[in-house]
Amino acid sequence: MSQKKNINRRQFLGGAAATAAVFTIVPRRVLGGPGHTPPSEKLNIAGIGVGGMGASNLRNVEGENIVALCDVDDKYAAKTYSKYPNARKYRDFRRMLEK
Repeated sequence: MSQKKNINRRQFLGGAAATAAVFTIVPRRVLGGPGHTPPSEKLNIAGIGVGGMGASNLRNVEGENIVALCDVDDKYAAKTYSKYPNARKYRDFRRMLEK
């Protein structure tokens, strides 16, 4: 016959606090929550012709790393350029692909 282990309120609260602390201290990327993509699994994306249809195509991959943007018309692509300030901007796709 198994013995029933009694636990007092102090032990229970201490264990519950320790368990809660683990989930608040450990970053989400370690726990791998649903919907979270680790940085090592993200694609580096370069967009060509991002002033028109290319801008809507980029919206489909917003969760990825947008690293470069290219369009021959800077004024037409200005809105897309401002949305991705960390991406390098190019006017010639050949120069972009060289990099």
